[in-house]
Amino acid sequence: MAWVSIGEIDQLSQLPVQCFRHADREYVLIYHDSRFYMLDSACPHKAAALCDGDLRKGAIECPWHKARFDIQTGRGLNPLAGGGVSTYSLRQEGDQLLAELT
Repeated sequence: MAWVSIGEIDQLSQLPVQCFRHADREYVLIYHDSRFYMLDSACPHKAAALCDGDLRKGAIECPWHKARFDIQTGRGLNPLAGGGVSTYSLRQEGDQLLAELT
C-alpha cells in the first residue's frame, strides 16, 4: 500500500461524486457532509462504474441496476450489492487529499 495524491481538497470538494484512476484501477471519490470517502468504482453485480452513480442518504447507487453501497463502509445495502465494495483510507496533507491505495 502507498499513499497517493488525489488532488487539491478545494477542487475535489466541488463535486459530490467523481472518478479517480490509479494503476489501471478506477475508484469513486465521494464528498458528503464535509467529508471524503473512497471506494472501488466497479459494482460487484455487473461491473458498472459507481462513479457514474447517484449519491443518496449516505449511499452510492449503481447507475445500472440500483445496487446501493454505504459510503463509509462499502457494505452492500440491497441484494444486488452482494458483499459490497472495498473502501480506502484518506488523509489530508497540506492542501492535498491522499489515499492509501494498492
